[in-house]
Amino acid sequence: MVKGLLLSLLVVLFTGGSASAQLTGVIKYPTGEPVPNAPIQAKNKATGAAARTLSSSDGHYKFAGLTAGSYDFTIAMPCCAYQRVNREITLEPGKPLELNIALIETINGSTLGDDPARNAEAMRKRASVPSGPAPRTSDGKPDLSGVWLITDDPYPEPPEPLPWAAALIKERDENNRKDSPHNHCLPGPPPTSGGASPFIAKLVETPSLIVILIEDNPGFRQIFLDGRGHPAEWNPSWTGHSTGKWDEDTLVVDTIGFNNKNWLGGIGGGTIPTTEMLHMIERYRRVDFSHMELRVTFDDPGALTKPWHENLTLDLAPQEEILEYVCENNKPEHLVGK
Repeated sequence: MVKGLLLSLLVVLFTGGSASAQLTGVIKYPTGEPVPNAPIQAKNKATGAAARTLSSSDGHYKFAGLTAGSYDFTIAMPCCAYQRVNREITLEPGKPLELNIALIETINGSTLGDDPARNAEAMRKRASVPSGPAPRTSDGKPDLSGVWLITDDPYPEPPEPLPWAAALIKERDENNRKDSPHNHCLPGPPPTSGGASPFIAKLVETPSLIVILIEDNPGFRQIFLDGRGHPAEWNPSWTGHSTGKWDEDTLVVDTIGFNNKNWLGGIGGGTIPTTEMLHMIERYRRVDFSHMELRVTFDDPGALTKPWHENLTLDLAPQEEILEYVCENNKPEHLVGK
C-alpha cells in the first residue's frame, strides 16, 4: 500500500495534479494584428484567486497549473479605445482550453486622436527621462513634482454596490453612459479628473501644499500638508477637501466633502454612483525618478457594501506641459442621447 501511495504522489508531482488545467490563446486587434501587453486576468469564482499575465509581442498568452473550475476572464485595455472583455469560462482537469479574443473598438478608438492610451504611448516614446532614484525636496521628502501620464488600473476589481446603486450601474451601462457628467462638461471622477486626451496631470509640491493641475474641469486640486483638519462645514464639491501627511516615503491623502454627482470607475469615467458619504484615501509613492504608484480606496457606505480600490501608475513626462482645457459640448445638440 505504501508503494502505491508513493506512486500516486509522484504522478501528482509530475503532472501538476489531476485538478490542474491550462488556458491559452491569442489576443488580436480588430484588424487582426496581435496585441502586445494586453492585461489578462483569470479569477477563480469559488476561491477568488486571480492569475494575471500580459500577452507577448505576438499576442499569445498562457496560464498553466490553474485549478479546475469556473473563472471570470477579463481584459481591460488602457482607456478608452477598446471594450472591456468579460467572459465566464470553465476549466476542466487535463483538458487545455484555447480562448482567442478579438478586441472590439469603441467610439473613442475609431475617432482619430480621441484615444488617450494611444496618445500617451506616443508621448512615452518621445520622452527622454533619466534613470535614477526619486528626487527629494530640501526637507528630505520625496518630490512628487512633475508632469505625469496616468494609466488606469489594468486589473480593475468590480465594485460591490448596494441594490439601488447596482440598478443604476446597469442602467448607465445599457445606455452607453449618455448622462455621464463629462458629456455635459462637468468634472470626471476623482482622484484625477480626466477629460482631455491623454490623461495628464502636473503636480507642484511645496512643504505645506501640493497643487495638482489637470487638463479638465475644474482644472486643479489642492492637498494641504500644513497639519490642518477637514472643516466642520464644507459645501459639497466635485473634488472635495484634501489633507495629506507623509508615512515614511508615501504621501497619504485623505479627502471628504464630495457632492453626490461623481461617477467612479476609472480615470476615463465609469458608472459607479456616489453619495456625500464618499471618503477617498490616496497613497502616492514615487518608485524611482520616472515612475509613481497610486493606490486609491473609495469608501462610500451610501452606495457600496465595502470599499472599492484602484491601482494607478504614473509615468514622468518632462517634455510635456499642461494645456488650457475648455469644454464646448454643453450645447444640447452636441449631447449623446439628447
